[in-house]
Amino acid sequence: MKSITEQALNKVNIVGKLLDAVVNEGTMKDGRKYLRANITVRVTQTYNGREETSEIPVGMFAAQYTSQNKPNPGYKQIQDLMNMKTIQNYGFDNADTVRLNSASLRENNFVSRSGQLVTGWQISTPFIATTNLKEVGSFSVDIYVMDMSQEVDREGDETGRLVIRGGIVQYGGRLDVVNFIVENPEAVDYIERNWEVNNTVHAEGRIRVTSKEEKSSGSSGSWGEDIPETTTRIARELIITTGSDSGMEEEFAYDKDEIRKAFNVRKAEIEQLQINAKSAATKASQPASNKYSWE
Repeated sequence: MKSITEQALNKVNIVGKLLDAVVNEGTMKDGRKYLRANITVRVTQTYNGREETSEIPVGMFAAQYTSQNKPNPGYKQIQDLMNMKTIQNYGFDNADTVRLNSASLRENNFVSRSGQLVTGWQISTPFIATTNLKEVGSFSVDIYVMDMSQEVDREGDETGRLVIRGGIVQYGGRLDVVNFIVENPEAVDYIERNWEVNNTVHAEGRIRVTSKEEKSSGSSGSWGEDIPETTTRIARELIITTGSDSGMEEEFAYDKDEIRKAFNVRKAEIEQLQINAKSAATKASQPASNKYSWE
């Protein structure tokens, strides 16, 4: 079996127009300076005969020097980023087309202000460069199939799409759990017949980050004018379009027991995240001492 300490294949390829970039600097506990960047890349790509534009957020982080006190190439990459032309500042035609090298997927969990656990995924990269390549937003990743189920809408009706809960083994045996979508009916049928829970499989596909405004009539009383309501529906999806024929052979597959142990570690971390968030909310809700005697 493949050791849990061996990272899974995890590659993201993004080429598109640089929409915006926000860079912040700071100092680490050991005194090293760092740069953190949040960028958005606008990607227009075609799959299944349909053109679609996504605005894909990506994170970058680099200390100025490595732990061996050597200059960090990633720090220079973020410095170079600050000189690139964004759509926001220069317009679409003049903005730089960029390529994100060595980008990867990882899980992103946080607790909302309402106390709800929000689970999702994010993309990070150490390198960015200008390019003339064709736009694309894709992933190529090995996943451990933890669950497969039919997607249902808000009314509880099946959509015809398949949801695959996949485990991605990261550095040091850490397990991230990410949802993938299969929407092509032929691909759904094939995967349901040939992939199984507890298989290690290879999956490739497209990254979708889109927003769509939906308008509805607001409710009113028995008189007067209805006020239309507009909501924005955001889709952040990893769409599997191809992959391995079936589960990988034993020597390339992760062991079920090791995956379970890594999953339990992840579960404990999420529980602690919720405890910390609840504790912080309790402290914030405590009344402040009166500033004036008459209050």
